[in-house]
Amino acid sequence: MYLANMLLALLSITAPHQHDAKQRTIENGSPCLFDFERGEVADCVHQSPTGCLYISPTVLSQLTFDSHGLATVRSQVENWMYVNRRGDVVIRGVPTFDNGADAFHDGLVRFVRNGKYGFADHKGKIVVAAVYDGAMNFDGGHAKVCDGCTLKCSEPGCEHSSFVGGKWLEINTMGVVLVSRPENK
Repeated sequence: MYLANMLLALLSITAPHQHDAKQRTIENGSPCLFDFERGEVADCVHQSPTGCLYISPTVLSQLTFDSHGLATVRSQVENWMYVNRRGDVVIRGVPTFDNGADAFHDGLVRFVRNGKYGFADHKGKIVVAAVYDGAMNFDGGHAKVCDGCTLKCSEPGCEHSSFVGGKWLEINTMGVVLVSRPENK
């Protein structure tokens, strides 16, 4: 039963846009996407002299914010990002799930840095460092994460992907390992 549930959950993951092997950077005025009907919007994402990302005020006024004061914006370089009402990018590298930004579960959202998964809270604070090769969303205070797994396409066209192999662990919202599972093949 555990394996069947795990496979169903894994099949629902959409592959995150991985960063190129070469480090790419945001150029001032890079385009972004926040509304599929509208398509990409030019002059959207900017970078301050200190390296912080922010959204242009004209785009910011068009975003829809949730109850935590966050909106989603997608950049080709950073994938999905959560932005606060001031326009500051508070979480970047959020994987795609069901054609949009991965959502918060138990107050945390997955993010990817250098090919590794971690979790951040609504303020952008990293709660679980990006040290895992794969991660499922939290549910009931627990999340399944893996060491040594890889993300593979589930069907031709690669619309959906799943994590395969590796050693699976179960962690709590503080990142403490609760259960270690044998390698999944």
